[in-house]
Amino acid sequence: MKKIKIFLSFTLALLTAVMNVSAAAYQEGDSAEIPYITYNYRQGDSSFPVTTKALYYTETVLTAGNLGIESFGELNDISVDEDGYLYLLDGKNSRVVVINSNYNYIKTITELLAESGEKINFSGARGLFVKNGKLYIADTENARVLICDFSGKLLKTVLLPESNLIPEDFNYRPIKIAVDSRDYLYVLSDGSYYGALLYSPEDKFLGFYGANSVATGITQFIRRLWENLTTTNEKRAVSSSRLPYQFTDLYADKDNFIYTSTGKVPSTLQSGQIKRLSPGGKNILSSDSVVFGDLEIGTVNNEMLTQNIAGLAVDSRNFIYCYDISYGRIYVYNNDCYMLGAFGGGAGNGYQKGTFSQIAGIDLIDDGERIAVIDSTYSSVTVFRQTDFGAALKEACFLMDNGEYEESIEIWLEILKQDAGCQLANIGLAKANIATKNYDSALKYAEAGLDKETYSQAFTYIRKDYMKENFNFFLITAILLICIVCTAVIVCRKRNIVILKNASVREMLSAPLHPAAVFGDVKNKRHGSVVIGIFIMVIFYVSAILKSTGSGFLFRSSASTFNSVLVLVQTAGFVLLWTVVNWAVATLLGGIGKIREIFIVVTYSVLPILISNLLYALLSYALNETEGIFLSVLNVAAVLFSIFMIVIGSIIVHDISFGRFIALTLLTLVGILIIIFLFVLVIVLVQETVGFCGTIIRELFFR
Repeated sequence: MKKIKIFLSFTLALLTAVMNVSAAAYQEGDSAEIPYITYNYRQGDSSFPVTTKALYYTETVLTAGNLGIESFGELNDISVDEDGYLYLLDGKNSRVVVINSNYNYIKTITELLAESGEKINFSGARGLFVKNGKLYIADTENARVLICDFSGKLLKTVLLPESNLIPEDFNYRPIKIAVDSRDYLYVLSDGSYYGALLYSPEDKFLGFYGANSVATGITQFIRRLWENLTTTNEKRAVSSSRLPYQFTDLYADKDNFIYTSTGKVPSTLQSGQIKRLSPGGKNILSSDSVVFGDLEIGTVNNEMLTQNIAGLAVDSRNFIYCYDISYGRIYVYNNDCYMLGAFGGGAGNGYQKGTFSQIAGIDLIDDGERIAVIDSTYSSVTVFRQTDFGAALKEACFLMDNGEYEESIEIWLEILKQDAGCQLANIGLAKANIATKNYDSALKYAEAGLDKETYSQAFTYIRKDYMKENFNFFLITAILLICIVCTAVIVCRKRNIVILKNASVREMLSAPLHPAAVFGDVKNKRHGSVVIGIFIMVIFYVSAILKSTGSGFLFRSSASTFNSVLVLVQTAGFVLLWTVVNWAVATLLGGIGKIREIFIVVTYSVLPILISNLLYALLSYALNETEGIFLSVLNVAAVLFSIFMIVIGSIIVHDISFGRFIALTLLTLVGILIIIFLFVLVIVLVQETVGFCGTIIRELFFR
């Protein structure tokens, strides 16, 4: 026993030491393990995340320790010059640290030297931009932009200009800077919702550039109109106004268009956070409806985290690289705002290599082959290097965006070999096959990529060619069918041949054509069949499923899940609920309709919808996306026809006026809502009771 105790103590001590070493490596970010997955969102009727091959891997993490310099106070921004040199702004310590493209320390720029010999301190600076041997420092706390050369010589100071365009209470706090190829200077000021301050190469203030706008709808217009009509000037003066959100970052591309990011909008899943502004300040990116970042709001440590796309960079081929502070993730988008991939993570922790606690800046090395991201919490720079898969994906996207479809085919095929679920590869191949007039393959790839627009184009070409080749056959077949049907009708009438022997079935089929007569016989002569009604209800349910899952690709939902129980509730469940509740309400109000009569009226009345569901599924294989409006019209017409039949049938079986029918219908709908509420409440109570009982049983068992 003594030896066993010694062995266990030694083993425990060894394990503790190993765990401490592992934890230390984990904290410093030296682990070779990749602590995140690369994913994007599969687009369709509903979007959901799917894993993909890595676009980038973590090449290195730079800290003051492994650079051999004094510890950073707080890294605020990063900028990369044309030679791949990294410039790190340590605003707290008033210094810029320069690192070459091989991650070797070069020098530190601290105090700037003015022509007068005065040393300029920029402690509290939050923004940095480097271009053509010049450093532009957003000296936030001192309300100025400092421009110096590589040696630290101060060349120019940009202050808040005197202009009638600038409000008197404007607080000038530069936080981000961008300079285009023409040397126009764009400055973001913290708290400013007017846009960026724009300076000409001659340092002339040209006005505010860009700026977000406040979304206005009919509700906002009505509210504002009401306030103007009902409030006094004094009340309006002290009321709060809705202001647009400020830009959080900006970046100039090779064509001198300015990309901006907006950042966090509280409590909502926002969209359009990234814009590409024209010289007139208008968004030309078609991004207003695009949700950048994750498409769901998650929680970390019981705290809801909304998106915060706070910074971005753009390469020469207009690929967008942005980051989300809330989740610590990096996102890559093509020029069409399609997400190529998301990676990183950390969500405020960022203990491992490749994850982040608080991202403060991003820039590109070698035009996006490497991405440098700084973490202000850990004062580190993480450099991601592009994988072969990421390079191939970006190359194929670039070729596709430039219309070079044939050149992109081989690359897309290779991408599919590595990642069979790559939606963008299927979309690219579909478009390429249309360009090469291989429409059958285009259909296959478009369906795999859930690209209904490209599928519709290929389908239209195929249908056109097919109709050309088989027009004579279809014409002769149609003429023969018409002749056969007409002959059959004439013969049946002359010889009094009855095809349908069952009178109840004939009556049911004639209900849409003669609803008043059929429902009058149901009331007065006890015609109609409950069995046939049940059969219709079952077929109604089946037809709804067939419409949802068996229609052509263009008109079939591409959602990842299909809920047959929900369809059952919407079809058979509605029929039964309406029958029971309508009978109960009518009984209370003195109605004379019997439950059998109401059931027959409702089931016979859904025949138009049932038929339209079947026609929808059938015609969906013959129409393209543009022609789908006819299917929508068919659905609406069928629903209106069914409602008309229910109105006629209810008035007849209850022997009431149209006004009383409206009242009865409203009370029926209220009753249905009450029953649904009570049903859900019972389910919740049963679940809670079962959970409570389970907890009690587990407690008794373990104690």
